[in-house]
Amino acid sequence: MKVFVNNTEVTLPTSLSEITLGQRIAYHQQYGADLDKMAASILNMPDGLEKELEIVEFHFEKMFRTFAFFTGTTVDSLKESKFIDDIATIYHASLATLVEDEESMEPQYEFTWKGEVWTIHPPELMNGSQMKFGAFIDSKQVVKDMAELGRGKWEYMLPLCAIFLQKKGEEYTEDMLYEGSDRLKLMEDLPMDIAAQVGFFLTDTLNFYISTLRSSGSPEPKEEDRIPKSTTTVTAG
Repeated sequence: MKVFVNNTEVTLPTSLSEITLGQRIAYHQQYGADLDKMAASILNMPDGLEKELEIVEFHFEKMFRTFAFFTGTTVDSLKESKFIDDIATIYHASLATLVEDEESMEPQYEFTWKGEVWTIHPPELMNGSQMKFGAFIDSKQVVKDMAELGRGKWEYMLPLCAIFLQKKGEEYTEDMLYEGSDRLKLMEDLPMDIAAQVGFFLTDTLNFYISTLRSSGSPEPKEEDRIPKSTTTVTAG
């Protein structure tokens, strides 16, 4: 969708395929992390009028911050604008459903990107697995290191996509994760519809293993033990 902001034409994405993983990470760093904190705080409030008012304010904040990010403007200038109705119309027509779309995609495991076929390789831990155990260990270390640095969900996904998303017939090698590697730079250009599929597939696969390992004489895993598909249920950032 093309719109004019301060006499400059801006193209807004209307689907996940028009956003890159690199952009998603930048959005989370600039606005999404704060929105996640706001959402978590609201969810912990007791039900009532105050909570409802906070939810309304949260959605306005999300609108302004998302619109500002994709148009290169500032949140303050948008809040002072005389065209808030127009901003809301454009936002709901183009940007509002992007994060929600991450939660409602049909599973897919093979993709055509940059003229080549790419496949999600699950972290199989059984005999005859396609993915070597070393890749699983590397992915575990990646998440551990980034969690200690306070990194967000989508920052995790950059190296995880480098590990588990491979060209057809390609095998993972450790140098794909080296800082500044061509593979990591390439993953920054990965469309979000593919990156989200990698995230969902890994979540489902790892939850399957949790259930399988505990089923051998152990009780079913508690709901809180399972790996969530989203950082917040308010779909903040």
